[in-house]
Amino acid sequence: MRRSLQILDDWFFAPKRDRRSWPDLLLLAGWIALAGFQIARHVMWRDEVRALTIALNGDDLIAMLKGLHGEGHPALWYLLLRGAHAVFGRVEVLPGVAFVVGLLTVALLIFRSPFPRPLILLITSHALLFEYVVMARNYGISALFLFAIAACYPVHRDRGLLLGALSFLLANTNVVGAIMVGAFLLFWLLDLLEAQLANQPGWRWSPQLTNFTINAIIATIGVAICAVTMLPTYNDAAARDWSHASPLAAAALSLVNPGATSLGALFANLLPGIAGSVLLFGATLGLLPRRPAFLAAIAALLLTSLFFAVAANGAYRHAAVWLCFLITLYWIGWGRITATSASRAWHDRLLPATGRVSVLLVLAIQSAAGINDLRNAATGAVASRSADLGRLIASRPDLANAVILSEPEYLVEALPYYIKNPLYLARDRKFGSVVIFSRKGRMDSDLGETLRLARALRETSGVPVLILLAYRLDEVVPDRIYDEGKDWRTFRASAAEISDFRAATTMLRRFGPAKTDESFDVYLLN
Repeated sequence: MRRSLQILDDWFFAPKRDRRSWPDLLLLAGWIALAGFQIARHVMWRDEVRALTIALNGDDLIAMLKGLHGEGHPALWYLLLRGAHAVFGRVEVLPGVAFVVGLLTVALLIFRSPFPRPLILLITSHALLFEYVVMARNYGISALFLFAIAACYPVHRDRGLLLGALSFLLANTNVVGAIMVGAFLLFWLLDLLEAQLANQPGWRWSPQLTNFTINAIIATIGVAICAVTMLPTYNDAAARDWSHASPLAAAALSLVNPGATSLGALFANLLPGIAGSVLLFGATLGLLPRRPAFLAAIAALLLTSLFFAVAANGAYRHAAVWLCFLITLYWIGWGRITATSASRAWHDRLLPATGRVSVLLVLAIQSAAGINDLRNAATGAVASRSADLGRLIASRPDLANAVILSEPEYLVEALPYYIKNPLYLARDRKFGSVVIFSRKGRMDSDLGETLRLARALRETSGVPVLILLAYRLDEVVPDRIYDEGKDWRTFRASAAEISDFRAATTMLRRFGPAKTDESFDVYLLN
């Protein structure tokens, strides 16, 4: 057993690594090939395209930012998309920006981190190979700024404003990124105090603390801008509903069992919550040789868990921001983490070793998920059938100007990436492709209402009307109420409504399953 642990240490926790460039270039080339393969086969789904639609709304930047207010995300990703589109004028800037961000992140990791190459392979196997690169969302830029902070920290800890500027940007990537800013500032402050106490007895104000304070103010301004941009959110259906549960109980439970929150997505929700929590807490123990890093990792873990438990549910993309922060702290503290302990106390050796094994287990699970990503790409599994609809419309000139409505209406959100047809939001009674996820407004609908609306659209527009239904009519139970998610809107269809709908429409295509809920049947109003 001891021999096995020593081999793991030699492979994954070497104190330094060979800096020959050609193996690193091969590693980067392999990453580009695998990421490019997945991007080429990826179909955009609604969360990705929604951001591009919002980024391009408005006659100018100010109008776009006003429209973004309340969406639930800070502005940086939208500014990048709008800027790239202004230069290239194509929707393909969406995957393009995501790929460039991912490339910079992985290049930093490969060429600037102290990690041995086997460890880098594990780190880049899922989030940095698919979720933050192929999926064109705003979470990949969190990893970029976290790794940039790690690369710059040794030189800029005691001077300059670079770390404050990077923290400002990190705060405006997403809300979990803003939480990581607070945890990083805690680490930075404790690291300065530890260094000061190591050099002299007692505490005193120093130029380093002055520099930290200035940078902390810059970072805090970034967090404040993030909050002002996000709040209050108009997507209130995504917020926690506490009408039947206690937020205090949920908060307390999240602090002792973070694996039962959305952080469990790091384990593909395959592990019981308590087992995931053991791994999450265990993964921080490897930072004990750099005590401020350990305390910051624990603080970030608890704050993130608390956010997921009380404020809003998350998914893997949110949880992996914490994982990237953990990797950042290992990067910064690598010299001490991999040094031979001079202590003879058993816990000074056992606890960090337990932490290293836990980190490897967490990363190994990410690698298994990364293999599944590649399998999905190879077998043609897609997140959405929006591209298939685009090909169907391209093959039918008579549908080039058809109005499209859907049930649920969020099915239209991904379509602007593939088609230019007018899109109609059935519940909101307006043209557009950004659905407001609110409990206000029209909550319930039925198939008869969908048919009436389609007929009204054809009468007023004089063009064909396509109806996308996620509900398979031959599988719908008459008069059953179907929940459309987030304790939100509902849909039902009576036997008479199903009969009338079939008589009034022609089914053009039934698409196969998708990895998300974006598969549907396509009907043309007769």
